[in-house]
Amino acid sequence: MNNSIPLVQMVMQSDIATIVVLCILAVMSLGSWGIIIVKYFVHRKNKSANVVFFRKFSSVTQFVELQGLCETADESALRSLTEEVLKEASKFSNFVSYDSIQHRASLLEDTIQRSIEGLRLAEDRYLSFLATASNLAPFFGLLGTVWGIMVAFFQIGQHGSADLTVVAPGIAMALITTVGGLVVAIPASAGYNYFTSNNSQNEISYYNFGSQVLSLFKRGDLLALEEVAG
Repeated sequence: MNNSIPLVQMVMQSDIATIVVLCILAVMSLGSWGIIIVKYFVHRKNKSANVVFFRKFSSVTQFVELQGLCETADESALRSLTEEVLKEASKFSNFVSYDSIQHRASLLEDTIQRSIEGLRLAEDRYLSFLATASNLAPFFGLLGTVWGIMVAFFQIGQHGSADLTVVAPGIAMALITTVGGLVVAIPASAGYNYFTSNNSQNEISYYNFGSQVLSLFKRGDLLALEEVAG
């Protein structure tokens, strides 16, 4: 059985240092794949909900209609952003003047900025683990390899021979950690780059959406002023 799975045989014959390095790499691998899988499904769900919310938002013509839209929409980043804007707008006075219109819009702009920053922080959560795993895993693999080669050379000195039967097993076991480091680093690096890129695109779309919400609010204030002036 061991002959059919040489990797298992080499791991079983490895020394304590190599086993420790492999355990560290295994923890990194499990953590990385867990984050990648969870983030992927959360991202896909949020993207779908955002598309539906924006489609409904496109038919809104007045700022006051946003409250009803949020009450019926599924949870999404755009809904959360809109709710923060509505919460801030609810603190405003019903009285609108030419002097206060710009100040009101500025307050909502600050709210949109803070809300988007919060959304970005939530989306970037745990990505630092992927970055750390992708950077450290190859070094742990290299550490295990160097240690294994040192042990192999020590065995050469002990046996007084550089025959392949003496050197090859030790070097083969040493290279296991290099393979393990690459197995951890490659998906962690790919996942980090994928989610970072998607989160940056999301941030741009959130700012664009926030700008549209702000325009809707300004339009409402302008209409109120025109009605008073008329």
